Amino acid sequence: MSSQSEKIVIVGPGAMGCLFGALLGSAGHQVWMLDKNPDRARTINERGLVVERDGAVETVKVRATTNAREPGIARLVIVCVKAYDTETAARSAAPAVGNDTDVLSLQNGVGNVEAIVSVHGPGKTLGGTTAQGANVVEPASIRHAGGGETVIGQPDGGLERARIIAELLNSAAINAAVTDDLQALVWSKLAINAAINPLTAILGVKNGALPAIEPARAIMKNVTDEITAVRAHQGTRLLFDDPLAKALAVAEATAANVSSMLADVNNKRRTEVDQINGAVARQARALGLEAPINETLARMVAAIEKSYDARA
Repeated sequence: MSSQSEKIVIVGPGAMGCLFGALLGSAGHQVWMLDKNPDRARTINERGLVVERDGAVETVKVRATTNAREPGIARLVIVCVKAYDTETAARSAAPAVGNDTDVLSLQNGVGNVEAIVSVHGPGKTLGGTTAQGANVVEPASIRHAGGGETVIGQPDGGLERARIIAELLNSAAINAAVTDDLQALVWSKLAINAAINPLTAILGVKNGALPAIEPARAIMKNVTDEITAVRAHQGTRLLFDDPLAKALAVAEATAANVSSMLADVNNKRRTEVDQINGAVARQARALGLEAPINETLARMVAAIEKSYDARA
């Protein structure tokens, strides 16, 4: 597959959508950005995607539309919207999904794969995580904040479809691998996001500040302990034995990053906290457990969202 140009539709031209669109477009693939914002779609069509990396700026020409029928049937649809919009996005992209189309979630939080399965079925759904980092500078213009591995898997644990799409991503210099345990992958990423993102949003700090703040480290440990307990009760696992150490290492490795949750708070937008810490609390309750720290963090960030217009 890597030797041929494929049609790829990316739903949601935010930071990660624009990054993957630019990387895939630069590799010669036929990239379409599906956008609910007509002004941003027009900007992309007129100017392209702008990526700043290591002080250099690159513009990549791709196409954008608000009409999912316009691109035709795609080989791959990548869903990059906020987790609370996943089902709506999956339905909006339906005209681009054919018999041989794979629909891939590279989003934060849990429940995204299940939402796509509910629309397109397990045989067309892939899930994954990415350690790529990007921040929006302005609409359709991003700063590439660092590379990292992208890992994808199938809901049924198979590898055949995942390997084909990993090869496609690798054709665009996206470091992609596969897993046969998608749930462990998603929950492992969730553990890191749950430990880092809400604290950065509440404290107003970049990722790298957290390891040096002792009370923050203590809260991060509470968060990851609760997630470990939930996974143990389910008889499932995370990909690492010490999720706190992993979260601290990720915070240090992405020290200059403004987390997506902090970016949302700074721009007075809805966050994904309910699909991250809130999801941990709900899963704990369903198992007869408690996750009071995750629940409190979810409520605190939700309270910040509700107080945007009243902030001093």
